[in-house]
Amino acid sequence: MRVLSARIAHARRDRRTGRVEAVVALTVLLNDDRLSAFFRISAPARAPGAASLRARLLGAAKLAFAADPRGQASRRAA
Repeated sequence: MRVLSARIAHARRDRRTGRVEAVVALTVLLNDDRLSAFFRISAPARAPGAASLRARLLGAAKLAFAADPRGQASRRAA
């Protein structure tokens, strides 16, 4: 699995829970197939000593894709 592109969209912060929710769009090369997948991800807004918020959101999306690469792919890229 190789991530070709990763973008974060529609990010919003929930002040009540202290978390950030976002949609992460991944374009991945998997066994010579190019797949596009979209994930709704949530991460703590503040995590002292942890990676940046962007890195945490992208990492969670990559992990979700690795867990089920074919089931979460919404469409194949042309």
